[in-house]
Amino acid sequence: MKTKICLLLTAALILSINCSAANIITAANVRANLPNNINSPTVNENSAEPKAQTKLAPDALVKSLYNAPESPFFQAENRALVDKYFDKNLADLIWEEAKQPRDGVGALEADPLHDAQDSDIKKFVVGKPKITGDLAQVVVSFQNFKKPIKINYTLIKQNGDWKISDIIYGANRTLISIYKEYAKTMAEMPNQPQGAFAGQMGEFEGKYKIGDTTCTVKALKMAFEVKWVKGKGVEMFFSQGEANDKFIFASDPKTGKANVFSFDDENYNSGIFYRADGKELPISRVK
Repeated sequence: MKTKICLLLTAALILSINCSAANIITAANVRANLPNNINSPTVNENSAEPKAQTKLAPDALVKSLYNAPESPFFQAENRALVDKYFDKNLADLIWEEAKQPRDGVGALEADPLHDAQDSDIKKFVVGKPKITGDLAQVVVSFQNFKKPIKINYTLIKQNGDWKISDIIYGANRTLISIYKEYAKTMAEMPNQPQGAFAGQMGEFEGKYKIGDTTCTVKALKMAFEVKWVKGKGVEMFFSQGEANDKFIFASDPKTGKANVFSFDDENYNSGIFYRADGKELPISRVK
């Protein structure tokens, strides 16, 4: 009797071992046949998707330009770098001028961000933006070799993004005017290559009816002089480029709130005049 019990226990033990071995082999075979990506990190279905890139405010864009590891100026390899900061009008001027073959320094004889050939910058501050609709102004102030400097950035909103439309160094000196003056000089010289940047100022010249009054526009070297028939003196306007299929000219931002010409097309025959007090008046060219 004891012998039978021992034999039964032995048989059960052998059967158990064989089953375990079979399970181990089976598991090993299954694992060997699994797809190679089985060990890829598990996707957490509850994890948040990557957030869309935040659109930069006007002052943040200006700060980004100053902190950029690579300057968009003085290079003709990366157009996207230029478009990152500037509206199409100014970007075209920068890009086309940069691509021109030359022996000299070109249009820019100084660092356009500091308006100087040499710099020792202290007390650098990017001011808070002044926003009026799709236009904005940002003042950058600093000391260069202890001399106080203020540079005014005008920005325009294009397709939802703020872009720099001009950099104003003084009442009659802007980055656009520097490029256009250089283009004019190049155009007057024989055997000089021509590019899209060599556009000529003057299309905005003429007489306009604004609401119930009129004004006369004269193209100067670096800006546009607007003389109102009912006003005293003149008002300086600067090209702000194109935005939302409109062609924009704004008054000197140093005055605080800008008056704005917004034309329907590049012929500058009709549009809307946005007065600084918020009033909107129709524009028509006087033939």
